[in-house]
Amino acid sequence: MNFDSVGNIMLALGLVLPRVIGAFMMLPLITNENMPPLVRNSFMVSLAIIAIPVAMNGVPLNELGTLSWAPIILKELFIGVSIGFCYGMVFWAISAAGNVIDTQVGMTLAQVFDPIQGHQASLHGNFLSHFASWLFMASGAFLVFLDLLLSSYAMWPVNSFFPNLHQAGMELFVGQFSYLMTALLVLAAPAMVVLLLIDLSFGLVNRFAPQLNVFTITMPIKAWLATWIILLMLGVYVEIVLDRLAGNRGLLDALNRVFGG
Repeated sequence: MNFDSVGNIMLALGLVLPRVIGAFMMLPLITNENMPPLVRNSFMVSLAIIAIPVAMNGVPLNELGTLSWAPIILKELFIGVSIGFCYGMVFWAISAAGNVIDTQVGMTLAQVFDPIQGHQASLHGNFLSHFASWLFMASGAFLVFLDLLLSSYAMWPVNSFFPNLHQAGMELFVGQFSYLMTALLVLAAPAMVVLLLIDLSFGLVNRFAPQLNVFTITMPIKAWLATWIILLMLGVYVEIVLDRLAGNRGLLDALNRVFGG
């Protein structure tokens, strides 16, 4: 097929853009709920345009048949989703920790819409989600994410074949879920232990003084303590989130080993 210069640019943009879309689709930060769709889509198209010179270097567009477009687009989506999945795990972990704390408090009915996650979240889960997003932008991790995303085009060109997944690939992706559960437990454990002690204490009070309605005073005390524990633990949360984001600097090398590079 013969394309003019404009046609080549549009075709290149169509082949480069799916990786960017896949990465931001998994990253719970720039969503349609907290950013106008026109601004969000324009931002992703701009990134794809920047990546075209590297991604399409040496790619014979005239030799690409129509049937090869669909496999390339699927491969690009897969790589983008893999990068966004590894980066988004810290957001899901800290938001889930807030939800677990609110479940222990008994505030699960107090749900608010979280524009970052794109769904209903508990009060503390919503707060921690926004806190992690602020750290992500303020620490410069977003720039590192963009650098990794654009650098991935040099490591896996658009015309490359599908990644050859090894057993290490399963270990990497399963390890992400292991990190999710471990980080959730570490983040929520201090508040959960204190709230459990409060439940045991009021349980003993109710056992020996059943005429007292301890339930009416348990909820506000637990909510107050949970909030103060989270505020006192913010320094620890910062270290955990930043340590995870700093560890993602070697994400491309890890994915390259997974994909048989």
